[in-house]
Amino acid sequence: MIRKIFIFTAVLFLFSTQRISADTIYLKNGNRVKGIITRETDKSVEVKINPGAKVTFSRGDIKSIEKESEEQHVKLEEEWGIGKNKAEVKEIAKDVFEEEQLEKGLVKYKNEWVTQEEKERLQAASLARDADNGSGERRFSLKDDNIARSNIAKKLLVKGNWFLRESEHFSVFYRDLAQAKIVSDKAEYYFEKIIYDLGYEKDFNWDRKCQVFIVESPDKWKEFLKSIGFNADLVGGFVPNYGEEEMFLCALSEGYLSLTFPHELTHLIFREVAGKNVIPLWLNEGLANYEASFTSISNELLTKSIKQGTHILLGDLLRIAAYPEGKNARELFYAQSEKLVEFLITQYGREKFRKFCDLVLKDKSFKDVISGVYSKDFKDLEDFNIKLVEYIIK
Repeated sequence: MIRKIFIFTAVLFLFSTQRISADTIYLKNGNRVKGIITRETDKSVEVKINPGAKVTFSRGDIKSIEKESEEQHVKLEEEWGIGKNKAEVKEIAKDVFEEEQLEKGLVKYKNEWVTQEEKERLQAASLARDADNGSGERRFSLKDDNIARSNIAKKLLVKGNWFLRESEHFSVFYRDLAQAKIVSDKAEYYFEKIIYDLGYEKDFNWDRKCQVFIVESPDKWKEFLKSIGFNADLVGGFVPNYGEEEMFLCALSEGYLSLTFPHELTHLIFREVAGKNVIPLWLNEGLANYEASFTSISNELLTKSIKQGTHILLGDLLRIAAYPEGKNARELFYAQSEKLVEFLITQYGREKFRKFCDLVLKDKSFKDVISGVYSKDFKDLEDFNIKLVEYIIK
């Protein structure tokens, strides 16, 4: 280390130089280049611009040339040599300094020398900041932003203190960051999964982002529902207007919120796929429950009902146009609808399921759709029903 410091100090005395002139080439585009002309022909001019680089210009691109004397050229070469020495000395000084810092037990982090413990803390803080910045999070003001699409959204946002997290397909409005992360962290995953399961991964996209509003507590949720004239006992979430591409969710719990979101998102996406066509209730709710992963609950409930002979017969399920009354009846309806969808997608593929949905949405009978799309899988509707029951109870 002592030898390096001695060299560094000695070389410093060499760096007393005057300003040296160089040849100047003026180009027709207005630029100019300084250096030492090393070669000229009728068609081109070669100029040395630093100790290790030469460039060649066409005569047609050159407006004029100003040349310096050989004496100036020699001085310029000497100055370039000194500049090279300067760079070497700087590198030596850098090595000396780094050795000193390493001997102190320091490490380099973002051009700063810190202890290992300080580096770990700085890294953790940086990752946290990057995560927040990457989410597109910001405070939202209804007055300033004015992007609410419906009166329902405006009534919710008018009280202020809202934040907004943006992703490719979603704008999540919230007051509690932890609740927002439950939805926003997996929003794009659910979006891609749903359109993939439907077989529309290449054909579906929104012209604008889906707006998701998260109400932070059951009490605030009831207060909100009353303010818009809805039944205050409505649980979980709802989509008031499919055309607005917005949904409202209640954060009853982390688990419930993570299930409600994909359920309501499926309704939004499938509604867009269907257009103006009527969606059978069993298909609409069955698909939404399937994407929300209610499978384990549904399977236990259904198996018990089938063994007791209290399940909904297939023909009756397909004809249901209004939600059944009573908690048990509704749960059974949701469970059977979900298992029917799960059976078709997981056992016979999403490509066939898309064809199935396309025909059902065109108001084709269930029997005709099964015989048309799944002709190689089921002999008839009775065979379909038997295999569906076997799948549920296995």
